[in-house]
Amino acid sequence: MNQLETPTRSQKDMELWFQQVTSPGSRLLSHGVVPKIQPKFVSCSLEEKSVTLSFDVLEWELNPQNVIHGGIIATAFDTVLGLLCHYFTKPHVVITVNLNTTYHKPIFMGTTFHIKGKLEFQGRSLCNITGEAWTQNNSVLAASSTAVFKALREIQSNPLV
Repeated sequence: MNQLETPTRSQKDMELWFQQVTSPGSRLLSHGVVPKIQPKFVSCSLEEKSVTLSFDVLEWELNPQNVIHGGIIATAFDTVLGLLCHYFTKPHVVITVNLNTTYHKPIFMGTTFHIKGKLEFQGRSLCNITGEAWTQNNSVLAASSTAVFKALREIQSNPLV
């Protein structure tokens, strides 16, 4: 399936779409901040309307306390939750309306963390999505997030469509 096509609603097609948009060389990873945080596909569930991506903590992402900067975690949430919204609202462009992030535990250099996003509600133009960031092996809940995204109905230039 070409990442420019509207995905069908099957588990296999959902997996292929997320693998494509997070693979090196995809349009998603061609510019901006997203390729710098290096999201990697872990899993997805059409039935649960969820996706999990992983992120390695990189040295440039550290704050003065030598843990990952909260803004990087928020960016990772925005990426995961936004992609999930985009999958379910294709071919529309989605924008973040609101993103709330709560930090529970620090995430240290050398750690891999996973973010699982779940679509809680999809209306005509708004989606409510929740997310949790867990450290390796789902051992520590490091952060949680809620977000609202808006699907724009007018035609926009979108590299993921």
